Formats: sequence, structure tokens, C-alpha cells
Amino acid sequence: MYELVDLLNRVHCADCLDFMGQMPDECVDLVITDPPYGFERFDTDGKDFMDSLIPRMLSMKRIVKRGGYVFVFSGTGKVIELANIIPFEFQRMLWVYKPNDCTFPYKGWLLKSEAILMFRNGKGDNALRERKPYQHDCYIHKNVGQEHVEGHPTVKPLSIIRDLVLRANDSDIIFDPFLGSGTTAVAAKQLGRNFIGVEISPEYCKIAEERLKQEVLPFTQPRPEVHQTPDLFEEKP
Repeated sequence: MYELVDLLNRVHCADCLDFMGQMPDECVDLVITDPPYGFERFDTDGKDFMDSLIPRMLSMKRIVKRGGYVFVFSGTGKVIELANIIPFEFQRMLWVYKPNDCTFPYKGWLLKSEAILMFRNGKGDNALRERKPYQHDCYIHKNVGQEHVEGHPTVKPLSIIRDLVLRANDSDIIFDPFLGSGTTAVAAKQLGRNFIGVEISPEYCKIAEERLKQEVLPFTQPRPEVHQTPDLFEEKP
């Protein structure tokens, strides 16, 4: 069994199924992850991706603290199937709208959105930080393909991951079992949170490690567009 202190703030090149089997019980406060969608963009993203996800999602149950939250990105065509294999209580679904994207046309519709499924591991002391004023549950990401990260086909927007990381408390440990190019780790480092990142591809691990070596500078990427609820009801002259 791994010692938790040896895992923190590092990129671990491993199969997350094997890795989670060696993690301590209830050691993670928040999970933010982007598993394969079955679009065949890389080796582990084949049509049978859901079969490989089942044991890995089930393994998360033991390591997430009671009351901990889990955010999982998903393609819109697999939301129900994915939600049914995740062993936590479904809370709600957030959205990422990408108006400038134009990929994977299906039956006359272009794929311009992604889902973020939000779960909780029962009731417990863990809680997300309060945020006011409230924001709508849809992020608008206009800069698709402009994340300035070479070598990975599905880099998530750093601004959106940062917004999720900001909901974690200062002492929380954030876990990403499908780290990819390392965006969750980068966001955690920038915001002073502890993280554990696992990625099976040595190539992607190298990308993540190189990103983490960069000096932490003031955040300059555009924030995702999220509308504050009060604006929705603002009286117009």
C-alpha cells in the first residue's frame, strides 16, 4: 500500500486501476477527470472503452472520502451509460458549450457541447466551497484548440478545470485517474491545492510533467463565460 505523502503533487505513469488498488482508503476529497469517450483518438479510446471504464470507476469508491465530490467529463452520447457505471450519487449535470467547434456530425447535428457529470460519495463532512454570486451551469468555451498544449488531442480548457478546482477547500486532495496532458494537475498547482495524477501513457505523462515544470505565473487565459444568476432577472429600463 502506498503512503499518501509519497503520492502528492506528482504525475504517476500507471494504469489507474492498478494504482488505485494501492492507494489508502478514503484519501481523496475531490475527483476531476476526463476519461476516454470512445472517439478512437488514442490507444485507450477505442469502441470498447466503456468495458475498461467499469472496473476503474468502481475502484474510485474506496478511495474517495465520505461526502467527497466527483466531476467526470463525458461526451453527450454516452451520458446515461457512463452515469450508470459510476458508483456515487448523481447530483446534476453541468455543460460545456463550444460555439466554435464543429466536430463529429451526427444526424445533422454538430457536436458542440460536452457534459460534466457531478456526483457525491454520500453524506459527510466534505463539502464544496460556497460561491456567490451564483453562476449558471453551462460554461462557454470559445477557444477550442487554443490551449497551447502540443501532443494531446483532447486538452481540457484550463479555465474550466481551474473553476472546478476552486470549489475545493485549501487542504483538499484532488485526484485525476485519467490525467492526460495534466490540466487538472496544472490547475491544482496554480491554485495551491494538493493533487495526485495518474496517466497510463508515458508520452502524455511527459507532457504533463513539462507543463508542471513551468513557473506559476498569474493566470491569463480567458475565463469561461458563465452567467451570474442575478443578471438573468435584472430589470431592463
